[in-house]
Amino acid sequence: MISLPILSTIPRSGTWFLRYAVSFLAHLDRGGRIDNRLTGRTVGDPTGPAFDFCRFKGGPLFNVRGTLPVDHLFIGHTVCPGFAATAGDLDWWRQTPFHVPGYDYFHEGLNYRYTPVDLAPYLYTRIRVPALERSAKKRGQRTVLVYRDPLDQAASYYWYCQHHDEPTYNSFNGCPLSSVPFDDYLFERALPSYAKQLISYQVMAERQPDLVQLVPYERLMERPVEVMAAILDHLSGTPENRPALGDAVRLAHSEHLKVIERELGQSLDGTRKGRLSHMRQSHMRNLEQRLTGSTRRQAMALLGSLGVNADLFEWTVPAEAATAA
Repeated sequence: MISLPILSTIPRSGTWFLRYAVSFLAHLDRGGRIDNRLTGRTVGDPTGPAFDFCRFKGGPLFNVRGTLPVDHLFIGHTVCPGFAATAGDLDWWRQTPFHVPGYDYFHEGLNYRYTPVDLAPYLYTRIRVPALERSAKKRGQRTVLVYRDPLDQAASYYWYCQHHDEPTYNSFNGCPLSSVPFDDYLFERALPSYAKQLISYQVMAERQPDLVQLVPYERLMERPVEVMAAILDHLSGTPENRPALGDAVRLAHSEHLKVIERELGQSLDGTRKGRLSHMRQSHMRNLEQRLTGSTRRQAMALLGSLGVNADLFEWTVPAEAATAA
């Protein structure tokens, strides 16, 4: 597989919202139905197959034939295809590791012969990553990055990693992450990883502006149907009428997904059992509200020193943005 549209996110920038919104849309486009647990309303064809939440694993590949003019769409975290081969101009980039696994799916040495696929009659398909990289570098690849205010993203991921089951995420230099001051995590771990992923899209968007787009998470949360339509039109290469998109977006709202988590007895991303959700809890907003102007200035100075364009950020965070993950 060489031609693969990429819908990438920086962690905690709406990844599961996007996965569910796109998956709900594809399911409805195929004549399926989804029962809204909050309203009791059935969306789609009442006689169609129900969405199978138990089988759904979250990709990272999704069978979107019928919704997009391709078989598969990637939704997850990765460095922009085509960038790594030319990253030598940025000395810091190759010397800076991501602070936890998962930021760069296509370069983490996984078994890409068996890449998981959702919404398909088969469980896996093969991705030839070197061919994907060559194609993206030479001909370009339709790609979107959804990225978040870097301090808001760091605060959200700080909470997420503290409550993760795996020590790789919930520890910091051998200590529980919960015992580490947020500023230490922010400047030593979160911001360098954020910059490493974002800069790959920033550079590729400058080289291939018709193919690579950057979308602020805050804008997606403020106008989800409109922005989702624009994202899908870009990935398709042509505008399309998507009558089920509004319903798909509403069904992917965090309050509805939390009801699904309670039904399943685990978080939708599979990292938490019982009644714990992977979606950020309201108490994390207190940390974001305590972030000082000095912290923000220092953070922007660090990102600027790494080449990140501060004009990309939209600092006003709508209330809805605090709930989607």
